[in-house]
Amino acid sequence: MALINRLTLKNYFKKGGFATEKHFEDLIDSTINAVDDGITINKKDGFKLTSSDNSEKLLSFYKKSNQDDADFSLNIKHENKVGLFVKSQEKTPALTVTPANKIGINKVAPEYNLDVNGTIGYKHKVGTYAIGSVPADGSWHVVLSNLDGVKSFEINAKAAGKIGKGYYAACHAIAISTFGGRLSRSKIKLTQAHYESFRNKIQLRWKGDMHNYRLEVRTRRNYGIDDQTGDPFKIEYNITDLSIK
Repeated sequence: MALINRLTLKNYFKKGGFATEKHFEDLIDSTINAVDDGITINKKDGFKLTSSDNSEKLLSFYKKSNQDDADFSLNIKHENKVGLFVKSQEKTPALTVTPANKIGINKVAPEYNLDVNGTIGYKHKVGTYAIGSVPADGSWHVVLSNLDGVKSFEINAKAAGKIGKGYYAACHAIAISTFGGRLSRSKIKLTQAHYESFRNKIQLRWKGDMHNYRLEVRTRRNYGIDDQTGDPFKIEYNITDLSIK
């Protein structure tokens, strides 16, 4: 089918003109047909696209109309794998979304929720396995509980007291445990900073039984009460699960 622009089509049907069968064919071919083109709009699906017979592509994007190859394309198959694939002119899709809701970056068959085959750059990282706060009152407080088996965690924590008191501490730790109880040789590798007295430091420890153990945190001293809120000053923490699944 030849591509006909709107001006040419309009000229076919000007007053006094004589439109031929070919002209009507060009007009029909210039419009979208739901059956032939696989494009429909409905309440359930919104804008619905269906790929052409034996085609893996849903959409192609071209910077110029006379290009032979698309700059980007959106595909529903790649190398016999089903999913949603965003491709450039590179062989491997830049983005893959599988039917199992796994996302791949430069990865055709992602094995994890987000599987990146390349270098990751980020400005800030927050562990979301556990996020919270406990009183910085010198007592031990549970941050992870009901643990069993072999576990590994990354912990970031900080504590700050009343301005002028000098009560400040921060820590980063890797905590590893092989079950709980007295036979476990669990370890915590702690890197920390504190202001002035060592009693301002944050501490972590493993406690519990073989199949029910926990991770606890405390400050070595009581940081006191916040005059503005009436509550104890807090140890704030976020934790990332590093355990092998």
